[in-house]
Amino acid sequence: MNTTIEFSDEEMNALIGLLDVAVRSQGLNVAQNALVLATKIRESARGIDNTPITQDDNPEFAEPVEAV
Repeated sequence: MNTTIEFSDEEMNALIGLLDVAVRSQGLNVAQNALVLATKIRESARGIDNTPITQDDNPEFAEPVEAV
């Protein structure tokens, strides 16, 4: 089954960011699946007008939490 969903550039960037968070949180357990999805998203975005999705050059990260 193939499904088509329309996303704005901002929504696609947010989705890629969520995949990144999932990989950072769960590590190798989700990395392979996230890579497949991210690749499909990027290829789909390039297919629209042949320009790649922009990437945030200044990401903000949360402060680390100390274990108690």
